Amino acid sequence: MPRYANSKLKVAVHQIRREEIESAALRIVCKRGFPATSLRLVAREAKVPLSILHYYFKDKNELMQCVVQRLFDGLLRVLTRIRNSEPDPVKRIDLLLETYLTRTTEEWQASLAFIEYWAACVRAGTVNKFYTQVQFRYSEPMAEALGEAGAEDPKGLALALLALMTGYDTFYWTKPADPAERARFLEFVHTMVRHAIARGQSKLRLVRGTNPKSKRNGPIVKA
Repeated sequence: MPRYANSKLKVAVHQIRREEIESAALRIVCKRGFPATSLRLVAREAKVPLSILHYYFKDKNELMQCVVQRLFDGLLRVLTRIRNSEPDPVKRIDLLLETYLTRTTEEWQASLAFIEYWAACVRAGTVNKFYTQVQFRYSEPMAEALGEAGAEDPKGLALALLALMTGYDTFYWTKPADPAERARFLEFVHTMVRHAIARGQSKLRLVRGTNPKSKRNGPIVKA
């Protein structure tokens, strides 16, 4: 076998093995939680010697970074698909809100692991980069749709909605699942969004209705 082909094969095998270990770590984290996950448990789940894990990852924190990145990327791909497939901004907002809330409440083990890692970053003083990535990448599709719909302060509103839903997620996990209650909460969020869009569009009409030829140069309010 030519040297370059052998080298290419080694790279491919290395990548496959690394992905298998990350997948095993994700399963353990979702089953046992972030604090209780150990490299030994991951090695057992991946069916590899513990020494192999140390070859690919220097410690648990580095492995957990990869696991959390997988969780982050998975939800972001779903939100991006909605962003690219729904042309109507108001319908897109509804889909983004419903998808985020449904996914984070139904797959609560993964969401809990995500938050546990967030807390670990806070304790370690390394939260800034992680927080920025989560907040702004998750809120981008929502802010874009809110802006297209004419909502007032779309970026600020998108961040506020994300924080509101994250707060509800954690509250939802503390008791038996109640889809009806979740639906009511989602309807409340939809109402907030529609009020913000109506306010933004109303202000926009006032600005566009300003008559430069008027002596008072005041806004023309249209019914």
